[in-house]
Amino acid sequence: MTDAERYAVRYHLIVIAEALIAMVVHVARRVFGEEVESSMHALRVLRDRGLVSDEEYRDLLSFIRLRNLLVHRYWVIDDKKIYDSIKSDFKNIIRFIERVVGYVG
Repeated sequence: MTDAERYAVRYHLIVIAEALIAMVVHVARRVFGEEVESSMHALRVLRDRGLVSDEEYRDLLSFIRLRNLLVHRYWVIDDKKIYDSIKSDFKNIIRFIERVVGYVG
């Protein structure tokens, strides 16, 4: 990948993670009436309420942590590992998004 492609992948991952964080916090607050302190807390609320499976919880947590690395410690990122991972590991995130859309829609 070129530098521009690597940075584009990083940017899009950050945008996706930010959207997931906003969705998780919104659902925890508006649907379940929880006063959450962080995205991690909101994610635990959704898991405890049965909206997120344990496997999805782990993947979403990893994705949020990846976002934090991309934003705060971008120099330690292995772009090849990220690229290989995103080609195959988004199934739980997609399944979660579809469930939330069905749940609140």
